[in-house]
Amino acid sequence: MPVIDPAVSVRLGAPGARRLAGLLAEVAHLLEDPGPLRLDDAQADVLGQGTDRSELATWTRTLAAELRTRL
Repeated sequence: MPVIDPAVSVRLGAPGARRLAGLLAEVAHLLEDPGPLRLDDAQADVLGQGTDRSELATWTRTLAAELRTRL
């Protein structure tokens, strides 16, 4: 998984990658959920560091899917 610089990479074992993929998918769900479990705007702002909520949800869901395909 490239991190900022293509010359730098991060290695995760399969259990860690599965766990991270699940966490990312759940964050995406909590960003998109219209119900009471939805992350509020302040929480989304902290997690996304200023990124738009829908962009953050898409990014987390895409990254989760990418991790799953590499397992």
